[in-house]
Amino acid sequence: MPVFSFHSPLLTPQLAATSALRMVIGVNGVSLMVKNEGKILALKSWQNNSPEPDFKSVEPELRNIFGSERLLDLPYQSKTCLLACAPSTLVPRRLFEPGNLDHYFKLLLQTGTERSYGYEKIEAFDCYLVWAADQGLANLCAQYFSVRNTHHIGVSLLKNFHSLSPVDGYGVFANFRGQKVQIAVFERKNLVFFNAFDFTKPSDLLYYILLAYKQFGLNPLEIPLSLSGTLVEDSEIFRLLVRYIRPMRFPPLPTDNLLPEEAKSLPPHFWFDLMAE
Repeated sequence: MPVFSFHSPLLTPQLAATSALRMVIGVNGVSLMVKNEGKILALKSWQNNSPEPDFKSVEPELRNIFGSERLLDLPYQSKTCLLACAPSTLVPRRLFEPGNLDHYFKLLLQTGTERSYGYEKIEAFDCYLVWAADQGLANLCAQYFSVRNTHHIGVSLLKNFHSLSPVDGYGVFANFRGQKVQIAVFERKNLVFFNAFDFTKPSDLLYYILLAYKQFGLNPLEIPLSLSGTLVEDSEIFRLLVRYIRPMRFPPLPTDNLLPEEAKSLPPHFWFDLMAE
């Protein structure tokens, strides 16, 4: 269902030809941004509130978004797709084999589902992020985006979390998209934990976050939690988290992203994963 929609009347086909389209696509929702020289010309968000969504259950809704969104028909200078729901894993560079991508998921995923695999190197951590997207979702995205411009959302999130993590001590980050959370922990800017969890109840989410703290012996009343994504302060989840974890922070948007006035109804961190590059 649509959550927010902004479309500047300045966005013509002529201006689109020098603009960039960026989308986050997953079973929990879709986000869209069009930007030209630092100015945001379009910003949209759709969310799926199904308790346990998978691609088959949300395929009609996703196809409806793609089929009815006229912004996708404009001739952009560049188009980038970020996959938000695909399972992923980090593989050290010395152990990475691009010809055996499915091998990394044998213990993580059930068999019987056709999947499309991809990978991307993360220089800061000397490793590769490998992902396994549902083949149906990959086919849908391929109708609008090239393979070389399709990435996993975890890559840009980790790069931005890394830049925000402290030089000394620990940094804990959590990014939300619907009923999925990605959690990362850094120690002195070294990535020591990264995982994604599905949750249906706030208490389950609290458990996953506190588990990351416990694994490294961190006090949730001393080490801040940085929150981003589709989470608002006026929610049951936030009210539960603030009882057990303090302080909590919302990371700033990348410096060249200035939200239009029309977007001020949602907090800036709502768009963090869409704008993190």
